[in-house]
Amino acid sequence: MDKKIIDLHCHSIFSDGSDTPEKLVKMALKKELSAIALTDHDTVRGVKTMTEAAAGTSLEVVPGVELSTFYKKHEIHIVGLFVDCENKTFLSALNQIRFLREERIRKMCAKLHMLGIDVDYDNLVEIYKSNMITRAHIADYLVNTGFISDRKEAFDKYIGAHCPAFVQWEKISAVHGVELIHSAGGTAILAHPVAYKMEDDELEDLIKCLKEKGLDGMEVFYSTNSTSFTDKTKNLAHKYSLLMSGGSDHHGRTKPLISLGTGMGGLRVPHALLEPIRSTAEDYKEILKNMPPEDDPVEEPGEFFFGLPEH
Repeated sequence: MDKKIIDLHCHSIFSDGSDTPEKLVKMALKKELSAIALTDHDTVRGVKTMTEAAAGTSLEVVPGVELSTFYKKHEIHIVGLFVDCENKTFLSALNQIRFLREERIRKMCAKLHMLGIDVDYDNLVEIYKSNMITRAHIADYLVNTGFISDRKEAFDKYIGAHCPAFVQWEKISAVHGVELIHSAGGTAILAHPVAYKMEDDELEDLIKCLKEKGLDGMEVFYSTNSTSFTDKTKNLAHKYSLLMSGGSDHHGRTKPLISLGTGMGGLRVPHALLEPIRSTAEDYKEILKNMPPEDDPVEEPGEFFFGLPEH
């Protein structure tokens, strides 16, 4: 039995987590994890800091990202592991995604202001020292300033879907999310399928579609999975020849019940899953190495389509 465990899905202050990359390294070492992937939303800006913090320790840092994409009416997240954080095409696309994220949050702040709630985007950046403000930051601010009693109320009353301050935002399609990760020499993993609350046939249709477009794996081990759902995703991974991955989706204080490495207490992601994921990424990098060099990408979405999710 593989006693070493890993965590291939966690977040830092560079997206919507509350912990610094340095603190995550300390936590991972305390938990005796053998590897950890930083998978902040739509950014790789914290990876270098985490790698430097882990230098000289027993902990391997896997460069990662979690892309917010859409598939039909669903928001779908695709995790990229072993991505090249210096790939120009990849970084250009991430910059576009960050711009769309920022525009969305600025519009939501404006709507809240019209509702009599004084929330300023630039003030949120200063308060949270974050490179990426999300709805979670807005909810936290509303609680801390006494507008509401808890974060759930923020989403239920103001910033959740169909609420008065909600703004839909443009995302890349799930298929293009897979392609974007491959363009950076990374392994593309379907994140937390349990979170999409799909019927069995709908989930299988999603997996089949993305597999046909190059999806490499899926998160079989996840903090909120039931035993039966883990077994279900294992079977789907075998059926569609997908790599198995897993992680806690640790965010820190915004998800206080989920701990790094162990999730809600029973999570154990075996180290043995890491090597096939690494090998797949190495294959993509070898393909990219043998391709003719491209011109520097322009600051436009280019081939990675941006649009509103279908409803």
